[in-house]
Amino acid sequence: MKKKYLLLSLLLLFITIGCTLGNTPKSKVSDLLKRYNNQDDVIKTELGDYLNALDLDDDSLTGYQDIYLRQYSDLKYNIKDERIDGDTATVEVEITVYDYYTAENEINNYISANQEEFYDDEDVYDPNKALKYRITELGKTNNTINYTLDFTLTKINNVWTVDTLTNEQLEKIHGTYSH
Repeated sequence: MKKKYLLLSLLLLFITIGCTLGNTPKSKVSDLLKRYNNQDDVIKTELGDYLNALDLDDDSLTGYQDIYLRQYSDLKYNIKDERIDGDTATVEVEITVYDYYTAENEINNYISANQEEFYDDEDVYDPNKALKYRITELGKTNNTINYTLDFTLTKINNVWTVDTLTNEQLEKIHGTYSH
């Protein structure tokens, strides 16, 4: 009989610790970043909504989607610190992403210096040629950059929830933050 109570007590302790471990600010931020790595449906939908607002043709839309999905799957992160103050928390994370900001600057400089390459058959500048070049070059980007992000969280009904990401945080995740 004592074995049953001991096993039951250990099981309850394990469940309690397991539930607590899965509901910490660090674990919630890690879960969010894993969703980016795994490109879950919510992340893909948010990316689709963002890209659809740019009014791109289908090929360009697919190209940019591939670029950002690659960014998400290759995103690396290291949780540095967790600060809890009542029902609010901040989790400091260092991420490593492709440096699309620098790549964009290099692409823009190349396009400006070599505009004749982006003319159509009638010697008129063709922005679609430049866009295709941009997408191709971004897809080749392998240089990375590290950013530090402070994720804020709020505890609601005893559950930690990551607050809505800021534009700065999204730009860092996308590798487009001006540094």
